[in-house]
Amino acid sequence: MRSRVLIFVLVVSLILSVVGLVFFASEGGFGERGHGMGAGVPQSFWLVLFVVPLVVLVGVLGYVLVFPELSEEKPEKEVSLVPTVEKGESALDAVLRVLSEDERKVIETLIGEGGTMLQKDIRWKTGFSRVKTHRILFRLAKRGIVSAEKYYNTNRIRLAEWLAKEKKNTS
Repeated sequence: MRSRVLIFVLVVSLILSVVGLVFFASEGGFGERGHGMGAGVPQSFWLVLFVVPLVVLVGVLGYVLVFPELSEEKPEKEVSLVPTVEKGESALDAVLRVLSEDERKVIETLIGEGGTMLQKDIRWKTGFSRVKTHRILFRLAKRGIVSAEKYYNTNRIRLAEWLAKEKKNTS
């Protein structure tokens, strides 16, 4: 809706600006010369008729460039971020399907080691930096896929119980 209004304003501004420019530039179309369509109209009127729509045009274009989300169509149906389990698919498969490649690597490493590891060991097994490992585990913990508990100077990372049960059932 907003994008249609903005397009309408752009078109009207462009038309007014062109009309103002034509009358401003034509020899007999403005001023006190007495001949042409704009006889008796001061030259500054046609200049304003050219400049004001041009300023509006530039302003609207700038607004559209700064806020491009106005031109994007919104989806009719909201996409759910919760993975849905399709027929014959385990919950673990559904979770792995929606994870990023790095998150999937961490979960697969955890599964390979029995579902519990120290954070520093996950770092070494995956080859990620300390910060990247922390950020990935933070995102996974926030979503309830793993849990973390302090263990001396590191964290013990556990796969969520509902996934650990799923892992045992598929083994």
